[in-house]
Amino acid sequence: ARRYGPALGVSTADFNGDGWIDIFVANDEQENQLWINQQTGTFVNTALWAGAALGAFGEPKANMGVDAGDFDADGDEDLFITELVGQGSTLYVNDGTGVFEDQSTRAGVRHPSLPYTGFGVAWLDFDNDGWLDILAVNGHVNRDVAIASGADDRFPLGQRNQLLRNVGARFEDVTERAGSAFDLVEVSRGAAFGDVDNDGDTDVLVANGAGPVRLLINNSDSRHHWLGLRLVGKHGRDMVGARVRITRATGPVLWRRARTDGSYGSANDPRVLVGLGPSADPPRIRVIWPGGQVEEWTTVSVDQYRTLQEGTGGTAPR
Repeated sequence: ARRYGPALGVSTADFNGDGWIDIFVANDEQENQLWINQQTGTFVNTALWAGAALGAFGEPKANMGVDAGDFDADGDEDLFITELVGQGSTLYVNDGTGVFEDQSTRAGVRHPSLPYTGFGVAWLDFDNDGWLDILAVNGHVNRDVAIASGADDRFPLGQRNQLLRNVGARFEDVTERAGSAFDLVEVSRGAAFGDVDNDGDTDVLVANGAGPVRLLINNSDSRHHWLGLRLVGKHGRDMVGARVRITRATGPVLWRRARTDGSYGSANDPRVLVGLGPSADPPRIRVIWPGGQVEEWTTVSVDQYRTLQEGTGGTAPR
């Protein structure tokens, strides 16, 4: 299909659970697009009937950055989208078949994001408790709108970035106690996420308009366990698109995927970093490779990075 739109964010994941990668496109002031893979080299846009095209009130929004992740640990990919000031960010919750419900207000993400114009964004488990949180970087785009909303007219486009902690079915704004990096008032746009110092938590590289690049190092005082995985194919290449199922001794099963997409104008660390909470035993790791092969590892110790290569694990059902 040939359909055009002012696209600002793209996320690729298996949204309907059929084992094939689909494409979500976040458009600025226009309907979003959800391109479902037809397994024939073609895609069909299902966004409107799937509930992911418009806002909760049936309006197109100024969609900026987007990321997909399983924040509620039910095995499917949900979507978080940053928006223009006054609109509030959007949380589309997947029912497992590629049909979405806007739960932005119910989950507590819309109200705290109303003052911000968001761009780069990611699902990340900043405290490694096993639940995906949200980090969004912000900055106004219109001086007059910014001043009307209460911005300082000496530096009207600058805004603080925001951290929302997953507390189960809802999110809590923890920006005020997230450290000095969140005191900065800048015009943030791109945000790339990855474990820069290999200490087992997610750091952030932020690109600012008319300002310096910022490297935000995660120094959260978390005593939770974690596991980092680099998933490579038989010839050593990163297998972007591979899905990982993590079964712990305690806590719900976790699903993650190897990816570099999402956010806004950025590319992320392809390694899979999983917070395990208090679970210290080696988890059962099941990898679904992009070609459909499924393998399992059961003896990988926690609190380290490991490379898992396709063809070296034990066989497992899908």
